[in-house]
Amino acid sequence: MNTLMTRNIFTLPTMNAKLLSTSALLLALDVILYKIAIGPAYFQITFGFLSMALMGYLYGPIWVGLLEMLSNTLNFTIFGSGTFQAAFLLTAFLGGFINGLLLYDKKINLLSVIIAQLLIMVPVSLFINSWLMSVLFGADFKVIFLGRVIRNMFQIPIQVAVIYSFIKALEARKVFKRT
Repeated sequence: MNTLMTRNIFTLPTMNAKLLSTSALLLALDVILYKIAIGPAYFQITFGFLSMALMGYLYGPIWVGLLEMLSNTLNFTIFGSGTFQAAFLLTAFLGGFINGLLLYDKKINLLSVIIAQLLIMVPVSLFINSWLMSVLFGADFKVIFLGRVIRNMFQIPIQVAVIYSFIKALEARKVFKRT
């Protein structure tokens, strides 16, 4: 039988104080890490991917997708950069959903991290976000797309290495109880 069906990962976790407090802490970390960037303005690498992957590892696709939408909204509300566009909430949800789908409720493995980051960075970030930026802001799709291709070529291996190493280190120290 399909492991996705037997694990029932498409449900929200049971709400309790531990879930809400840990989610709030990771959400705050997510907001902060998306603002920490390395590199020039046109080629910045942020660290929000790390908290998103950790939330996916802990909570599953639906909850993490919702947390990422909230993170996106909080980033705009708190830091107020640019014009808020609700369409980008879809890509925020998809990024969290993909991480939760591939990393939740199992030991971390390199293949899952690679597939998750490729699915997030290529169809979601590269195609959907580039298309949304061209439609919503009237920019040329080819220009946005080509700039993002170059950035993503550098960013994907960095994200895979950091996520895999970080979660593997947490597993080795038995930070999270797994049944």
